[in-house]
Amino acid sequence: MEYKIEELGTLRKKLKIEIPKDVVSKKIKEAYQDISKKLKIPGFRSGKIPQHILEKQVPVHSFGEMFQDLMQEYYSKVLLENKLIPVGTPEMLHDEMSEIKKDAPLSFSIAIDIKPDIDIGEYKGIKVEKREAVVSDAEVSMAMNKILEAYGHLEPHEAGHVVGKGDFVTINFEGFLSGQPLEGGNAENYTVRVGSKKMIAGFEDQIVGHVLGEEFEVRTPLPADWNNKLRRISMPLPGEQEDEEVEQANFMVKLLEVKKMILPELNDEFAKNEGAETVEELRRNVKTNQQAYKEQQDELRIKQELFDNLVKGSEFEPPGSVVDLELKFMIEGTKFQIEQSGMKLEDSGFDEEEAKNEWHDKAAFNTKGYMILEEIANQEKIFVSEADMEGEFRALAEQTKQTIDVVKQKMLNNQATYNHTKSKLRGQKALNFIYSNCEFEYAKMDPEKDIERL
Repeated sequence: MEYKIEELGTLRKKLKIEIPKDVVSKKIKEAYQDISKKLKIPGFRSGKIPQHILEKQVPVHSFGEMFQDLMQEYYSKVLLENKLIPVGTPEMLHDEMSEIKKDAPLSFSIAIDIKPDIDIGEYKGIKVEKREAVVSDAEVSMAMNKILEAYGHLEPHEAGHVVGKGDFVTINFEGFLSGQPLEGGNAENYTVRVGSKKMIAGFEDQIVGHVLGEEFEVRTPLPADWNNKLRRISMPLPGEQEDEEVEQANFMVKLLEVKKMILPELNDEFAKNEGAETVEELRRNVKTNQQAYKEQQDELRIKQELFDNLVKGSEFEPPGSVVDLELKFMIEGTKFQIEQSGMKLEDSGFDEEEAKNEWHDKAAFNTKGYMILEEIANQEKIFVSEADMEGEFRALAEQTKQTIDVVKQKMLNNQATYNHTKSKLRGQKALNFIYSNCEFEYAKMDPEKDIERL
C-alpha cells in the first residue's frame, strides 16, 4: 500500500491512497468467480464461465459495493498507522479517483478533519449554586385555579361591566402605521383573556376600563421583529443586543363581547376527579409537582452553565466541517418545528441563508461543547446503549406522531443523522455525569419573583 498525507489546514488533511494492482486484480477475479457460480450462460457449466465472457455481461464498474469496502479497508489502515482520529464525515474527492481497471492500481483521495487536542480542565467537584425549590401558597392557589379553569365555562358579564384583568373579551381590531394599514395587524372576532400577555405589549392593558360595544383606539409600540419572522423562530445569540427605532402603531378596536369564567366548586368530589381523595391532598400533589418542576428547571439551568463554562474554559477551534454539520441540523430542526406548527415553510419568513449567517457562531459554540463532552465520555468510559437509542426512537416517534419502527428505519438509513443523534445522547450522559459530581451550595428561590414572571 502506498499513501501520502497532505496538510490542507491546521486540522484538515488529505489522504492520497493507492491500492496495489495485485490486490485490485485479485478482488475482481474473486468477484467474477462468485458470479460464475450464480450466472447461467448457455454452453458453460456453473462456475466455469471464463472471466472475459463475464466481463461483457457484468462490467468491472458494477462491483461498486466491493470497491467501497476495499477503499474503506485501506483508509482505515492509513488512519491506524498514523494514529489519526477523524471527526465529522470524511469527504471523498471524486475528481482525484483513478479509473477502475482490472490490471491497474486503484488510487483515491479522502479529505478529513482531525480531532484537535482538547484540554478540558477539571470537571469533577465543580462548585455550583443549587436553588432550593420553594413553592408559596400563592403559587399553589394559582395552580389550583388553572386546574379549575380547565372545567370552567364562560358567561357574559352584566350590562355596563367595566373590563378588568381576567375578563375574556372578543374584539375586532384594525392596525395602522403612519396612517397606512398594518400588515398582519387586523382581526375579527378575536378572543383574548385580558392580562394573559398574548397580544403585543401594552395592547391588553388599554382594553381595561372600556365597556361592551365601545369603540376606541389603542396606541402601542411595535416589537422590533414585527415584520421579521426569522427572528421570531431563530435562536437568540448570547450577548446579542438590538438598538432599533421603535415604531408606534395605532389600532381601532371594537369591543364585541365581555365574559367571565365561571369555575366549578372546589370540593372533595372535584379532587377525586383529579386523582386525590380530598382537596387538601390535591393541594399537596400540586405543590409536590411544582417543586419537582422547579427542581427540574434549576437542573437544566445548572447544566447549561456547566456546558457554557466548559466551552469558555477550553481554547481550541472545532473543525469547520463539523460546525457546518451542526449548523445543518440546527436549520433542519427549525424547519421541522415550523412544519409541526402547521405553518408552511414559505409563509414562515424563514431564510436559510440568513440563518446560516446568524447561527454560525452558535453552531461553533455548540460543536466545541459536544467535542469536550465526548472527550469526557471517553475518559469516563460513558457509552450509548441500545436501550438509550430505543428511548430516543420512542421519544421521536411521539414527537412526530409516527411509529417507532418508521422512525428507527429512517434514522438507520441516514448515517449522518444517526451518528449525530448518538453523539448528542452521549454528550447528555457525560453532562449528567458532571452534574452528579458537582458540589452544590444551596440557596433559596424567591417564590414572589416566580409569580411575577407568570
